[in-house]
Amino acid sequence: MNTRTLTDGQYAQLALLIMYAWDMCDQALDPASTAIDPRILADGWVVKGIITGADNIAISGATIRQQYMGAGMDMKRYGYLAVSANDPTQYIAVIRGTDGAEEWADDFDFIAATRPPFQGKVESGFADIYLSMQYFPLNPPAPPQKLADALTAAVPAGASVTVLGHSLGSSLGILLAYDLASPARLGTLRTSALFFASPKTGDHDFVDAFADLITNYMVINYEYDVVPDVPPFDIFHLDLFRTLPFCRILADTNSTAVIDDDDKACCHHLICYVAELCPAIFASAKNAAGWTSDDGTCAKCVS
Repeated sequence: MNTRTLTDGQYAQLALLIMYAWDMCDQALDPASTAIDPRILADGWVVKGIITGADNIAISGATIRQQYMGAGMDMKRYGYLAVSANDPTQYIAVIRGTDGAEEWADDFDFIAATRPPFQGKVESGFADIYLSMQYFPLNPPAPPQKLADALTAAVPAGASVTVLGHSLGSSLGILLAYDLASPARLGTLRTSALFFASPKTGDHDFVDAFADLITNYMVINYEYDVVPDVPPFDIFHLDLFRTLPFCRILADTNSTAVIDDDDKACCHHLICYVAELCPAIFASAKNAAGWTSDDGTCAKCVS
């Protein structure tokens, strides 16, 4: 899909698919779980497999991030790969946002580091979580494999994948999209991306390399969401982290939804983004089966 030409309603509908990933994983973080949010299928997507990753890599070794692929790694569900029920050439790889304080601690090191295969420097907390990520198919079930390798094999020839992410999932999705778009994997033409509430993932060299490699992407940030402003810089070398250049800022002045911008948790929640983009889809989501108490709590600041 061309993520730069979608309507606001289409953006809102895709944002809900990420929200379903958060709700699904929040209810069953165990990577062995095959529980799927039924709203995904109701919205026209068939889940093909589960994306997992480590969320305690900061404490799994003797020092920070040491041995993050070792025995102490605590793997959790992060999202899913799905194919359109109406178009077998369209896939989505969906990565949820942060679940709990432990992942927030993992998210932000404010340290820029070199992490192959990425050019330039990337935020090490995001990169180390990404490098731990795996994928396993649901039917037939198979052992988990390294994420980018497995998705390259799972998306058939002639099909393309759109990476969707929110918050932490945006930064992980940026790294995944970069990895998938390499010529050795799916390549540029078969890889697109859409990110909401995206933190800054890398320095100017990384951002330039990403923009050169992936031309079909969109970042959508809300003006009162503080997460897209972090991390500001590397704490040791003062290297600036950068926002991806093709970024749209949602502003209250352009929306019929009213958000309590003093409620920073709400300003960051995807349901706020859905309301800003398309109040009709926001209203429909509230009335749909599967609406969670967390979604409802954050939706209270939307009018």
